[in-house]
Amino acid sequence: MKKIALGYKFFMIYIVLFICSNTYLHAQTWELKWSDEFDYTGLPDNTKWGYDVGGSGWGNNELQYYTSFRSENSRVESGNLIIEARKEVYGGKNYTSARLITNNTGDWKYGRIEVKAKLPGGKGSWPAIWMLPTDWVYGSWPKSGEVDIMEYVGYDPGIIHGSIHTDAYNWVNNTQKTSSRTVADAETAFHVYSIDWYPNKMEFFVDGTLYFTFINGGTWQKWPFDQRFHLLLNIAVGGNWGGAQGVDDNIFPIKMEVDYVRVYQDITLSGLNLVDLNPVELYPNPVKDIVTISSAYNFNQIDIYSLSGQKVKSYLVMNDKLAELNLGVLKEGVYSLVIKKNNGEVIGHHKLVKSK
Repeated sequence: MKKIALGYKFFMIYIVLFICSNTYLHAQTWELKWSDEFDYTGLPDNTKWGYDVGGSGWGNNELQYYTSFRSENSRVESGNLIIEARKEVYGGKNYTSARLITNNTGDWKYGRIEVKAKLPGGKGSWPAIWMLPTDWVYGSWPKSGEVDIMEYVGYDPGIIHGSIHTDAYNWVNNTQKTSSRTVADAETAFHVYSIDWYPNKMEFFVDGTLYFTFINGGTWQKWPFDQRFHLLLNIAVGGNWGGAQGVDDNIFPIKMEVDYVRVYQDITLSGLNLVDLNPVELYPNPVKDIVTISSAYNFNQIDIYSLSGQKVKSYLVMNDKLAELNLGVLKEGVYSLVIKKNNGEVIGHHKLVKSK
């Protein structure tokens, strides 16, 4: 019984390690590619930020007019980007705000997108940190996709939302893929809202804690996220969701404060021609010696990387969709496996826990 209990104890330790690695594996393999630390004063840096402008309702019956190059609505001060929504008549609307974008100044395919922000509240406020396609390859919204890294509606305080919209999954049909998390002090403290975006999945985090995973469904209708996307930061006023319980005019002006925006790419995959495929599967995981690797596509090379991004082992296998490897020579720990076609294209990568 003692041996069984001890074995179970070590098994549970590795299960916990594997679960935790889903959140933290890439902590040492991300390389910073784009950022704004807001260590200046004045209007947002126009080499990094542009504006969406107007009061069309933006497809959501929003009530504000988005302005550009107007410090009342967007500015950098005291080390933070300020986006401010105000109660004022402007452009035929009764409210103003700003919607900052990185379209054609910051466009990315895969990576970690990370924003540290403090959110406004009150009925009628609707701040968002989100992404839209740069090239709209698959067609107009929602066909080319939308990624809502963080949305917050002021009438429901302390609850943030992360969502995916595609042709197959979207709010118009009430089929969007979404999850929420309690952040009780979202309006009074800064928190880090981020996604890790891979060819086979997208993971959503608050302060480094994973709360939502969206898996590549294998078709563009379910996964249009194999193209470039750019970032948007804004406060909407009212609208279909934000204004579902009306707008309290006594809350204005309201501010979203952003400490930094950082975009990373995985150095274990940098320079490789990533292709968008179904997830690679490993069994068992954690593994002691023999692991089985399966994929929807033929592959013939498997590279194994340490957490620091160093390649520690490379295997050549038959050009097939299934392979078995003996990993007995690897030290105990957490690794990243990169699986390639014979032409060097990466078809996927997977986290692996090596046990004793």
